[in-house]
Amino acid sequence: MRFTRYTDPSVTLAEELVNTYDTVRGAERLTDVATLCALFVRHGIRLNTVPTGADLAAARRLRPVLREVFAAPRAHTAVALLNQVLADHRAVPHYTDHDGSWHLHVAPPDAGPLDQYAANAAMALLGVITTSGAERLHVCAGSRCAEVFVDTSRNQSRRYCSPLLCGNRAHAAAHRARRRSTAAGA
Repeated sequence: MRFTRYTDPSVTLAEELVNTYDTVRGAERLTDVATLCALFVRHGIRLNTVPTGADLAAARRLRPVLREVFAAPRAHTAVALLNQVLADHRAVPHYTDHDGSWHLHVAPPDAGPLDQYAANAAMALLGVITTSGAERLHVCAGSRCAEVFVDTSRNQSRRYCSPLLCGNRAHAAAHRARRRSTAAGA
């Protein structure tokens, strides 16, 4: 499932920022300002100012808020959190044609990279929630993983961040458990 041209990259950026901290292993992947810059550039965030250590710290503080959105038990909880992100990062919706076609931007034109990111990510996640439902937002069900993802499957059946990694691990573990159970019963 695709959401919209504008929200897809922002949704991916939201996932990627949250997943820069491995909560299972306690491993930090957003190690320095250069890593933060690379993340922004990869997702088309305008670097009208050079991110600083303060921006890095603010991005790290934003991660648990966005993780909470993905894990929220109710849409109202997720929306309230995202509305607060918009307020905290000075969201000012406006239309622009800077690339030749009119489209909505939610960060002010003079916003720093982190404010751009936060406003774009919040609006993208709100777009998912309001068009497809909060049940599209997930935390991986893998026993050794806690990454977040947006379920883009048609029937909303995805349980793992990666069917090839976490999904296969879970299926292999279930298979081994069945074999042990069968062997113990024989």
